[in-house]
Amino acid sequence: MHPKERTAWVWLTCLLVAPSLYFVWGQDLEWAMSSPDLNRLATLAIPLVFMAVTALSVKLFNIRQAFGQGRDLVDERDKLIESRASALAYQVLMLGMIVVGFVLPFSATRWELIDTAFFAIVVAEIVHSVVIVRAYRQGIHV
Repeated sequence: MHPKERTAWVWLTCLLVAPSLYFVWGQDLEWAMSSPDLNRLATLAIPLVFMAVTALSVKLFNIRQAFGQGRDLVDERDKLIESRASALAYQVLMLGMIVVGFVLPFSATRWELIDTAFFAIVVAEIVHSVVIVRAYRQGIHV
């Protein structure tokens, strides 16, 4: 398995687990905080920290493996896959940010804005990872 595909699989799994727990059960958690906003912020911090630790550990693993095997050169195929995945994920993210920035401010609360923005970021990253996995599995055609 290509290291970039392995990274995409790990990141995809993380994106499907941590934010899902936040969106499904995180809204109802009650912490011993003085304010409801601090409760929500603490609840949002849990998946964000988990995702940051996962991303950092995958990056460190890839660096360690690259030094152990010698540096692999990035070829045109890898660049093309990354370019297409990033372009599609960017379009999904922009669609989500248009909803957050132009539609929701007129009807939503601040936490609905934050949750929708977080959801748009997660969906864009899921699209990015799925495109990378699919391209390494099925190939990419020009």
